[in-house]
Amino acid sequence: KRHQYRGRYLFIISCTFFLLRITIMETSSGTVRGTCQQMCSEKETLLRETEGLLHQLEALTIKDDNNVDLKTKCLKADPSKTIKQFSRPAAGRAEMNPSDLRPASVLKGTVTYLFESIIPKEHPAWSGIYEFVFDRLRAVRQDMVIQGIVGSDAIVLLEQIIRFHLYASYRLRTSDLANFDPVINNQHLLECLKRLLYLYQITPGCHVNQPEFESVYLLSNLGDNSALSHCLDLRPDIRRNQIIRQSYEISMAYVLRNYARTLRLISKLQCVMCLCAVNPHLSNLRINYLQILSAGYSIKNCTFPILELKQLLCLPSDNETVSLCSQSGLIDMFDNTSSQYVCFNRSMFSQPVESKTAASLPVLDKLLKQTSITTLLLGYAPGCQGVRVPDKATKGIGRGRGRGRRVLDG
Repeated sequence: KRHQYRGRYLFIISCTFFLLRITIMETSSGTVRGTCQQMCSEKETLLRETEGLLHQLEALTIKDDNNVDLKTKCLKADPSKTIKQFSRPAAGRAEMNPSDLRPASVLKGTVTYLFESIIPKEHPAWSGIYEFVFDRLRAVRQDMVIQGIVGSDAIVLLEQIIRFHLYASYRLRTSDLANFDPVINNQHLLECLKRLLYLYQITPGCHVNQPEFESVYLLSNLGDNSALSHCLDLRPDIRRNQIIRQSYEISMAYVLRNYARTLRLISKLQCVMCLCAVNPHLSNLRINYLQILSAGYSIKNCTFPILELKQLLCLPSDNETVSLCSQSGLIDMFDNTSSQYVCFNRSMFSQPVESKTAASLPVLDKLLKQTSITTLLLGYAPGCQGVRVPDKATKGIGRGRGRGRRVLDG
């Protein structure tokens, strides 16, 4: 019984240290309130214009007259496009001037501008767009912390920022490490998630998107005991939500090493953000399932259809299925040119050192084509809203009379 709530305590401890750090930052900043009504203060705009620190997305276009300062040979700023840049607080730095801080309404407008005017841009290297938006959203979070912005305003901002990190992790999954670091992106994602879940608890009222982001936290930490325990501690009306139940079943199937059921349940998800959250785990899921299949079907002269294997592994094409089998040592691309069948052999299977095939989900690709990126990130798309709650008679998940038991649908 002592170990029964171990995962729950681990989650509480991790959140305590995180919230302690946030509290120290908020209390040290006092009750300062921002008065800057633009996306970037005039002081910072002038400084960056003089020092040549403007981004191309913030400068006047070539069509505009005098878009370059003749003396400094630097780009001139467009006040309607310039956005506050993130800067680390230096030791001994004077108190932040309210004229350099943006209130919640301006922060919302800044995020909306980034999602409506910057992210949809067609760019050969979208990683450059990501780097710009990532930095500007980090500055938004910094202004939130310094001013101690909480409540519904902070919830809306954090939800939109989390969606950006989730979408970027999927879109840039094939990028080189020099252009996109998934570890850093995931660190900022989890930091925002923990802050958001805390705000859900202390902010009164019904939060429409809470089931979606509780599910995102559960799937981002797939199979983690603390995440599962946190899910069981949610209010019954939230636990009964369809997306919460689906995410819990996916995580439990992963814990039980039932990879076939895990992949099957993932393919039935219709929440874009939840699919983006679980996608980083797909490579390991597929490799582990492939290892089990290679042991179970390791029979002489027994062949397994590639088409059926593609469906079991939720892969988008036969070529990616063959590539994964080849990386696992099940297909010799030089001796065996047939791509119709695979011969499983447990002695031949080997864990890929590094998967050369980026994990992708056909169901997620289909959903992304059906909506615009702007509406998705701002939370206006159908796949971002709270999923319907089943009737009260429908069983959900819970601890069951406080004994820590799981109650699932039959």
